[in-house]
Amino acid sequence: MKNGIYIYGIIKTSEPQDFGQIGIGDEPSHVQTISFKDISAVTSKSPLVHYDKVAKDKVIKDLITHQFVVEKVMSSFTIVPVKFGTMVETTGDAFSFLEKGYALLSEELGKMEQKIELDIVVSWNLQKVLAHVYRQDSQIQIKQEELALQGSNARTEDKITLGKLIEQALKSEKVRYNELVQQTLQQGAQDMCLHDLAGDEMIFNAAFLLEKQHEESFTTLVNSLDEKLEGVMNFRVVGPLPVYSFSTILLEKLDAQKLEEAKKVLALRGEITDKTVRDAYHHLAQEHHPDKHGNAEQFPRINAAYRTLKNFVTNGLMRIEVYRWEKDFKPINPG
Repeated sequence: MKNGIYIYGIIKTSEPQDFGQIGIGDEPSHVQTISFKDISAVTSKSPLVHYDKVAKDKVIKDLITHQFVVEKVMSSFTIVPVKFGTMVETTGDAFSFLEKGYALLSEELGKMEQKIELDIVVSWNLQKVLAHVYRQDSQIQIKQEELALQGSNARTEDKITLGKLIEQALKSEKVRYNELVQQTLQQGAQDMCLHDLAGDEMIFNAAFLLEKQHEESFTTLVNSLDEKLEGVMNFRVVGPLPVYSFSTILLEKLDAQKLEEAKKVLALRGEITDKTVRDAYHHLAQEHHPDKHGNAEQFPRINAAYRTLKNFVTNGLMRIEVYRWEKDFKPINPG
């Protein structure tokens, strides 16, 4: 299999760095830096893989290695991670990535200097929460008493009503606890990103961005909140981690063959500019629009070719963006 250059992350240094044989590959590959000015990409020569086309166990294995490398580098440098699976074909491509992205990458490194991410997951003890709900909610108490008096003759409708009352009370409790955790922990962090909840027992899942020097005080804040809630909530702290949720670099390299195919679809042979692409698209779109001519097959190809060429006009063969969890992409200024 052909080797390419796998990119793990970006660090601020102009000095060559060697992190050892810890990278992705059938045998651990050699992880080292490729530099441009005062920034460097942490890379290894690894088999050129398209991760959307490989087996799941291969993806999981390489993801674990990717995370291990990033966290190993993090022990010595502030690192802005690059999205898992990012590869280019040659060292020259990696250098071009650094050169084109220099302004954006330098800015992100400056923002994340000496910062870490801590992920906080909070689950509740459902039995304790239910006991609290029963004690506090008079409607639930009344309905329970009614069902107890009815015994085996209790109506299904009344049982359903009780279930709905409990469900609504639990939803309200989840919101209340979520807000308490969020408002308390935000005080000790610079930023926060909410993540999806996995399962009914999880009530809070978020990443917090903080100065590395404040990790201990933030952990103390978490512990004090845990004690305040008297075992009703279970707190899990994951980290310190690289700043995955707040700054992950995305690199998309446009395939030269795909570019040529797009040019053929729009019948473009000369200079590729915003105007030539737009004019060619409008002409073909009118000619092949399915509402006018019923050509349902050709029209999507025209649209896809237009998007490819617009991307090329805006970004060239390489597009670099910064991703933040639940935020929009922020494109690099090509100038």
